[in-house]
Amino acid sequence: MKELLTIEIGGYFGLDLLNYGDLFPLYLKYQSARSALRAVLEHVKATKMLLPAYICNSVIQAVIDAGVTPKFYYLDEDLFPKNLPDDNSDNFLLYINYFGLNDHNVKKLQHVWPNDKLIIDNSQALFAQPTGAIATIYSPRKFVGVPDGGMLYAPTLSMIEPDEEDTESIVRMRHLLIRAAYSARSGYSDYLAAEQTLEKTKPLAMSKITRRLLSSVNLQGIKTKRRENFQVISDMLNHYNSISLRLEPDTVPLCYPLILTGYDVEQMKNKMIQNNIFVPTYWQEVLSRVDEGSFEYSIVNNCLSLPCDQRYGEVVMNEIIVSIEKMLDGDKLK
Repeated sequence: MKELLTIEIGGYFGLDLLNYGDLFPLYLKYQSARSALRAVLEHVKATKMLLPAYICNSVIQAVIDAGVTPKFYYLDEDLFPKNLPDDNSDNFLLYINYFGLNDHNVKKLQHVWPNDKLIIDNSQALFAQPTGAIATIYSPRKFVGVPDGGMLYAPTLSMIEPDEEDTESIVRMRHLLIRAAYSARSGYSDYLAAEQTLEKTKPLAMSKITRRLLSSVNLQGIKTKRRENFQVISDMLNHYNSISLRLEPDTVPLCYPLILTGYDVEQMKNKMIQNNIFVPTYWQEVLSRVDEGSFEYSIVNNCLSLPCDQRYGEVVMNEIIVSIEKMLDGDKLK
């Protein structure tokens, strides 16, 4: 009977969630991807790190908080690093698997940079498998409805999860509940507030509620639906795209990045938002550290990151395509 007292039996019901168990048993669980990155850099006692100029400021802050000096490199039109230094003896390098569509670049990079100095940011590629880099980092909330959480695969580093657990997940649940009850517009300010609480990069362990929510996710269903939706958009819009996209056999995309030239993309975004098609910008702050004629500048200003996630099917994808084609036919810049 004494053992039973360590768990709660009966009482009111909680959320009725499926439970598939730990779907990522080999990964260490952190409060966020950025806190996982900081934990790695502190563990290996890094002093210098090469980062892509096309990156979120929060990642740069995590690097700085770890006591590491960041330097930037730039991308070619295949989203692969260009002009990397020959001397990689004391520089760690972070590469982002952009849009979840760059597994081929991750593998290619391992031929030009040593694995023990390479960190792969799979925040936009939840389903991408680790490929031998010293650390691989994930951010599940970019793919499923969880309030926070990051994951780390670094088997050669003998790291363990932090003793201190994140206790703020309940506060960050508000926007998820508001969207379920009302709409994305209604919960957007709460979403921004939740994101702001993750700016602190101190490594904390993933909260119990985020672990529980992750255990209820149908990973195979998500993978299948995202790939199907991406292919529908790709079949219709690829010929407009300024970059070549590859949907490899195991690739699961974050979105469909449609990069346009000769169009007022900002105006197109505004029209789509008015029509309840929400298209994010990755990342406006990049413009402050790149030249106007750079590829990075073009991505920020000319990319429509079209949703293709598991909440939708072919009917919604076709609605997005029709909306885009109408604008492309009518909004070509003179």
